[in-house]
Amino acid sequence: MKIDANVLVVDDNGFIRNAVSRMLTRLGYEVTLADSGRNGLNVFLQKKIDLVLSDYEMPGMDGVDFAYEIKKSSPRTPVVIMTGAGKENVLSRESTAVDEVISKPFTSTEIYRTINNLSDGAFRV
Repeated sequence: MKIDANVLVVDDNGFIRNAVSRMLTRLGYEVTLADSGRNGLNVFLQKKIDLVLSDYEMPGMDGVDFAYEIKKSSPRTPVVIMTGAGKENVLSRESTAVDEVISKPFTSTEIYRTINNLSDGAFRV
């Protein structure tokens, strides 16, 4: 089943980026990929994106800084940070730009549940 929602996945690790993309595609989401915060921002500004999943630790622009940039142009777009560093590290930044944090490793069920909670069921399969 195809869901009318485009998810932007941003991660500098190609393996993780592709694994998350496969999970989301299997769940029915349209997926767009970017390998850095800067590239992700360029994609976001050019394409209709409904939700963003971003790595926390990336060179150049980390996930929280990237989330701030997203919220400047689209305050209502949900941004989920994926991190292996622990939720506390992300949440300690006191970012109002980050809507949710998901710890690596995670399952497709955890991603689906997180997206569904953020969207109030709007992107439900």
